[in-house]
Amino acid sequence: MDAELLNFLMLFAAVVVMLVLHGYLVMCEISLVKFRYGGVEDGVLERLKQTRRLAGLLENSDQAGRVVRFSKTLCTVGLGLFLVPLVGDAFGVVGAAAVPNRWIVVLISFCGAVLVHFFFAEIFPRGLAMQDPVRSLLRSYRVLLVFKFLTFPALLFFRRFKRMLFDRLGVDIEDELNPLDVDVQIRALGEDSSSLTPVVRNIVDRTIQMHELVVHDVLLPRNQVVLCDLEEEFSVNLERMKAAGHTRFPLCRGTLDDCVGIIHIKDIFRWQGELGSIDPLDLKRNTAVFELETPLEEALQRMLRAQFHMALVADEFGGVLGVVTLESILEELVGDIQDEFDREEEQIVALREPGAFRVSGLTPIHDLEARLEMEIDNDEVSTFGGLITGELGHIPKRGETFTAYGLEIQVMDVDDRRVISARVTCTQT
Repeated sequence: MDAELLNFLMLFAAVVVMLVLHGYLVMCEISLVKFRYGGVEDGVLERLKQTRRLAGLLENSDQAGRVVRFSKTLCTVGLGLFLVPLVGDAFGVVGAAAVPNRWIVVLISFCGAVLVHFFFAEIFPRGLAMQDPVRSLLRSYRVLLVFKFLTFPALLFFRRFKRMLFDRLGVDIEDELNPLDVDVQIRALGEDSSSLTPVVRNIVDRTIQMHELVVHDVLLPRNQVVLCDLEEEFSVNLERMKAAGHTRFPLCRGTLDDCVGIIHIKDIFRWQGELGSIDPLDLKRNTAVFELETPLEEALQRMLRAQFHMALVADEFGGVLGVVTLESILEELVGDIQDEFDREEEQIVALREPGAFRVSGLTPIHDLEARLEMEIDNDEVSTFGGLITGELGHIPKRGETFTAYGLEIQVMDVDDRRVISARVTCTQT
């Protein structure tokens, strides 16, 4: 066989290998995304995890994402390196009188690489993975494992180099986005789409972040819960419920720890007899009990399925810490829900002094963190008022001042049960 033809065939084989390897990497990448974000049934996922090496990829998607990204880059560069001499040799194989100018060869190689790479190494394997992620992963994961082994030294070196570069730029390397993170892809689609209004984009963003929240984040503490107490006259309870303006109240014997159900104000209105003859137990409705760390998504699903609008939240010892409502969960998706009975009062109000705010005691901790662009490392409380009481160890007095979490906090308004508002000054820059 002619040496020139042999060289051409070897280059052609190398180009095909680069395309195939890149295609397998794309199949593996899309399959892992589908697995990571619920695109496959749990039973199938558990069966696949019985394969030890495959389980390692599924459970360490951050590392798999870095290997995929680096390996795809290698294949793309390799394709370009092999395609340029392949195009040059092709003119000799077909018997061309003269090889064109090298820049023409480069241009032809570039156009050919883009065309072939786009359709055969991106679109086609991506479609296969979306059609059947299980089969695609089983076919391609071994290729990723080989690249993981071969590129380990290079990835280790580049990660150290990247850390040095990020340190110079003042960027935390832990903030780097996972290339398999579909959350980021969804946000990007929302930003690029002209069909999504700002309101819809905000809801999409809140929905994505919801998986990070637990019931504790929307808890209404027990000292702020208005009860219907079976140990008191019903007329007394009725006056208290009228003053509160709510529609649902825990029905309890003395305290929230002995709650027997929920009473709805509509059931009282529908009572045909005298109000004094009402037995609240005849009107009670059932309720659910969640643990403090129950994911908010799970709580929402259970409440919608059982048609509960209020549920109790208990600690590991069974003590009731407060309640969670369907409205408070939905507000995490769509923002504050105000009706004609709600007071239009902002929970965090900027004062004239720079870095100073008036903060309501009912302000959720995560809202305060977002507004002040800081992090409060305390998982024991869910509201700012609870944070103050927890730090001091008692219900504070008006004017009491202390410093915590880089904040100077002065209690402005308080009653015998809770902190109503406080002045907050950021002491950290």
